[in-house]
Order: sequence, then C-alpha cells, then structure tokens
Amino acid sequence: MIGTFSGIIITIIAFALGNTLPRFARKAFRLAMLARLSISVLNVMMAGGMIGAGQDANYLYSLAIEGSSNIENLEWGLGALFGGLNGLRNIHALIQWALGGESFFLAHAFSLLGAALCLIIISKIWLLLVPTEYKKLPYVLLIYSLLPSVITNQSYILREVWQSLCVLGIAWLSLHIQRYGYNVTRIIGILIFTVVGCFLHAYMVIMMILMLLVGLMIQSKISVTRLFMRPARLFKFGFILVLFLLIVSPLIIESAHFQLLLDGQLMQHADSFSEGAMADAQGARAEYGRQFYSERPWTLLSAFAAYQMMPLPWRFGGIADLVLFVENMFRVLLLLSYLCYRKKLTQFHKDNMDALILMWFLMELVWSVGTINWGTAARHHVPAVGLLLIVGLASRYLVKTERLYIRRRQPTKQLGG
Repeated sequence: MIGTFSGIIITIIAFALGNTLPRFARKAFRLAMLARLSISVLNVMMAGGMIGAGQDANYLYSLAIEGSSNIENLEWGLGALFGGLNGLRNIHALIQWALGGESFFLAHAFSLLGAALCLIIISKIWLLLVPTEYKKLPYVLLIYSLLPSVITNQSYILREVWQSLCVLGIAWLSLHIQRYGYNVTRIIGILIFTVVGCFLHAYMVIMMILMLLVGLMIQSKISVTRLFMRPARLFKFGFILVLFLLIVSPLIIESAHFQLLLDGQLMQHADSFSEGAMADAQGARAEYGRQFYSERPWTLLSAFAAYQMMPLPWRFGGIADLVLFVENMFRVLLLLSYLCYRKKLTQFHKDNMDALILMWFLMELVWSVGTINWGTAARHHVPAVGLLLIVGLASRYLVKTERLYIRRRQPTKQLGG
C-alpha cells in the first residue's frame, strides 16, 4: 500500500514537471502523460499482460523485487553495470526498498518520470532548433507520445525510456552548448548522459560513444557535409573530443564490448550473438532472420532495410503487425520529408538537422546488426525516434511556413490593371 502511494507521488511529480514548459505546450504534455499513465495502469491491472510488457519487463521487475530484499548484495562494479541490466535493476530495487516495499505501480511510476523528462528534453531541442515554429511543439509532443512503440515501451518497466533520455539529452545539451557555450553544468550533463547510457545495454557503450562524437560535432559547429570548411573548428573539435574521451575512457574501458571493438572482434561477436538468437527463437513468428554476416560487409544494407521495414504485409499475423508496419512507414516518411525539404533550409538548420539524423542513423545501424525479429526491433527504434521526428517535422514546417510567408508578401493584382 505504501509503495503504491509512493508511486502516485512520483506520478504527480512527473505531471508537475510539465509546468517547466511554456504555457502553450503544457496541455499537450499533460495529454501525452495521461496516455502513458493509462497504459501503465492497464498493465498493472493486467499483471503485466499488456502487449509488449511480457518477459523482459516482468523479469526486470522480479529482479528488482529480489534485489530490494537483499540491498547489500546488489552489484555496483563497472563490469556488472556494463552488462546492460544490473544498473536499472539496482535502481528499481532501491526504489522498492526505500519507498514502501513491493509495488508494481511504483515501478511503472519511475518509468513515467523518465517519460516526462523525455518530453521536456524534446521540447527544449525543438525550441532551440526551430524557435519560430514554437506553436507546432504541442503536435510534436503528442505525435511522439502516440507512436505505438513509444507509448508502450516507455510506460513499462523497460530500459527504453532511459535510453531515450540519454540520447535526447546528448542532442539537447550539444545544441545548447552550441548556442550558449560551455560551462561546468553542461559538461557534467553530457558526461552523465553518456555514461548512464552505456549502462543501459551491453551494446549501448558503442552507441553512446558515437552519440558523443556527433554531439561534439554539433558543439563545435562542424558540418556533417562540410567537414573541412573551417580548420579552426576542426582543431576545436579534435581538442574537445580528446578531452572528453580522456574523462570517460577509464569507465568505458571496463566494458567487454568496448574491448571487443578495440580488439577488432566486435563484428564477429555480433555474428555469434545473431546465431545464438536464431537458435533461441526457434522459428518465432516475428522472426525475420539473420541478415548481417561480418565476412560479407555489404549485408549490412539488407540488415538495416529489414530492421526498418519488417513486418511487410505478407508476414502479418495480426493487428499488432499492422500497427508496427504503419509506424515503420511513418518513420520512412519522416526521413523522406527531411530529404525532400533539406535543400530549402538555411545552412544552420541543415548542419544541425544533418547531425541529428546522423545520430539516429548510427544508432539504428548498430541495432540492426544483431536484431533478427521485428518485436525486438520495435523496442530498439524507441531511443532515437524522437530525433527523427523532430527533424522530419521541423524541416516540413519551416519550408511550408516560408512558402506561406512569401505568398502573403506578393502584391495582389489590381482589377483592370
């Protein structure tokens, strides 16, 4: 009972965080959070039986409850944390222990708190990137929250909401530093998002280093498509990159997957992981199969395509597959929208949106290497989809608004003139 009450308090705090947003975005924030809360409550009422809230979410909760009764035995060593599950299990165990004992709703409330922070950071990215389109921000928050994979996986007891927060956090602080410069708080924030992200999946250490790399490009105003235009900026970028890597390297060097990368064995490990997953899946309906083979690098293209597109219509096995297909098509439309409107954007928007798209692409590319079924892919799309949504919608809104502005400025012809 006490745990449930604590969960209600955390949920109230999550909703209250919306008051930090401008007034015009608060209603959309509350509606988005209400939708997530509904999913969480339904999952609690169904004892974890909601779609997508099966084995992994319930397993994490059971580990947290077990850990809450043995707090002194929780593993906090870097080797354990880089395994990808222990860190979040430990946090959930501490929450259950400190806030009233075993409560399924309390665990969900913690995810709702992370979801609220994601919405706030998305708002900050939007207002930094396209402040002229501030009136469109409520639509961005609602569209993001109503994406099926987002509203479900970020409302359960899963890692995706915190992975999303770390990826979005690096993008936001990078844009913030680009505009307002470095200070101690922003530097510490970048480092925290990077390191915490590394603890949220065994392969996240690779992705977070890539996110940090692109983030530093944003901070140094290095264009993805014009790398060699400004030597001074390249020097600044190189200096800051070395500095950040020196700070985080004593931590990330403890990751077994980072060691595999340094040893040049990461791709072979991905092969072994895929083979093991195929054996465990044993012909599961949602399985689209192993697509990447390290000895044939070009298969990365088919792996990425399958990861983005599956399930295709002839593989549908129910309504859930149709929903995932529609969401996949929506992501494709967002990408095509940016590619179509990109040439009409200002150089500022091109450079920054190119960098955000690069973040999205790199993360999706790494995930695609070892993914063999579209159920897992749906979860893996969640951490970076916010970046794609911002870029796809912002580019469209900017160009459409400019066209409307030009039309309004054109003089009307006089009758009989």
